[in-house]
Amino acid sequence: MEPVSNSPRAGRSPTAVSAERSFLRLGDCIAQFADCNPWTLLTVLLILCIVALHRHESRLWFDELFTYYIAQAPTFKDMLLWTHQIDLNPPLYYIAVRIVFHFIHPSALAVRLPAVIGYFVSVLCVFQFTRFRLSPLYGLTAGLILLGSDYVLYAYEARPYAFILGFLGIAAVGWQKAISNDGKGRWFALLGVLVGGFGMLLSHVLALVAFGAFYAAEFVRLINRRKVDLPLWICLLLPMSCCALYLPLFAQHSAGVYPPQLQASAEAVFANYSGMWIGVAPFLAAAVIFIFFLRNSRVPLKGEPYTSHFTWPELTFLLCLLMVPLAIIVEFMRSHSQYFPRYGIPAIFAVAVLVPTFVSMWAANSRRAAALCATVFLFAVVRPSSITRVIQAKIEPNHTAFPLDRESPVDISQIQPQLPFVDADGLTFLEMNHYENSEFLSRVYYLLDAKAAYRYAHANGFNGMAFLKTKFPIPANVEPYDAFIQRHNKFLVLGEYDTPDDWLLSKLLADHAAIRFLGQFKSEYKDHDLYEVTVMRTSTANKP
Repeated sequence: MEPVSNSPRAGRSPTAVSAERSFLRLGDCIAQFADCNPWTLLTVLLILCIVALHRHESRLWFDELFTYYIAQAPTFKDMLLWTHQIDLNPPLYYIAVRIVFHFIHPSALAVRLPAVIGYFVSVLCVFQFTRFRLSPLYGLTAGLILLGSDYVLYAYEARPYAFILGFLGIAAVGWQKAISNDGKGRWFALLGVLVGGFGMLLSHVLALVAFGAFYAAEFVRLINRRKVDLPLWICLLLPMSCCALYLPLFAQHSAGVYPPQLQASAEAVFANYSGMWIGVAPFLAAAVIFIFFLRNSRVPLKGEPYTSHFTWPELTFLLCLLMVPLAIIVEFMRSHSQYFPRYGIPAIFAVAVLVPTFVSMWAANSRRAAALCATVFLFAVVRPSSITRVIQAKIEPNHTAFPLDRESPVDISQIQPQLPFVDADGLTFLEMNHYENSEFLSRVYYLLDAKAAYRYAHANGFNGMAFLKTKFPIPANVEPYDAFIQRHNKFLVLGEYDTPDDWLLSKLLADHAAIRFLGQFKSEYKDHDLYEVTVMRTSTANKP
């Protein structure tokens, strides 16, 4: 236990001194209990995982529908084929979902269940990775950072990003154990490296960048030891065989054309890292302020400090993980590809470990600082605003905020039902096919024109919608633009002028179509603006 001074500071009231002593004794008790019962904190993390995942949405969005349909391919061979024909991902997440579908009826919850498990595994692993060198309470802080970050959204998204994080955690814990243990039980740690490595590289192509952090750390360790750790290197090299699956994925991806507004840029670096740290910064600042006042109180912060610290190879590993978004953005800038912050998800593992590491070093590994830090970051998960929203949802279950200034109370499918209904955006089109009734879908269209898509949007992301219709259950219509215009001179269009990869409205304007805005309509889809379009038949077929 850390000593408590019995001499109150001059000028302070006995009540303030008593409150400070009680607060510090509580911190001592929490730290001592956590040190003696580290596995109890895992139960806390499990409960907090449930709290963090209460925002589960029932609707599947565009990318999730790819997972949903691919996992239900007629045969396992078809599923593997579709992964590199349609979605351009390694097959592990789809295999996991297909297994879940054997036991649970396909649904939004079932298709997201592997992601939920993957993210929870990552929380447990970041706890263990941090606890191994610092303390259980600092490990709890690391787990709370993962649960409180915006990346927790991917815990209930049916995509492989939570899988990357989960298998990264397994590999990291296994590698940490392997470099710290030369005894008989080392084989289990090496197995963790092997399983984690294969899991990462079979989940997503870009996981290869994060996996490189292990090689960088091992090179630092090699310089320190002047000796090759052959068993560990074998376990790190074997997963690289998965790269053979990447060749058709790279070929398909290289054919993609992306609008300049969506391509990776220097601004994406700032946006990615600011988004990553902005959720952590207020809580870190609060912890630093509280610890600062504690250090300057009459009660010393030091006393029975933790003595462990991360090794240079481990710090190298964490810093390389932190650089993953930067490395991907730089490569995507070179190839003019589209970048999303989720591609850099491994970096949040490093953030979750480095924040408590900084606090530990600054506070001289104090047990009290560890307890205070964990308490502050608890509010990153159980925020008062989140609790308020949950209570409000219970009191007003039908209340939804949808601030559209010109919102129409009429369902969009009931507007001029005699006219064809065209989706300008492929995302909305696929989602409508999953959620709308067959009567409405019979008059819904998605139009194809590769030249117009390239000219007006510099994109080709949805040019394969006709092929997609042959694989997925898409009851709506997919038709070439010119053929549709020849048959219909009046129709409705749901779309937005300012969406970078939508070309249809720009093409219609270039073809001198009369476009009348009908209003904004409440829906769960990305697009809300509805237009009535009238086209002169002679104005379309020969225009560029």
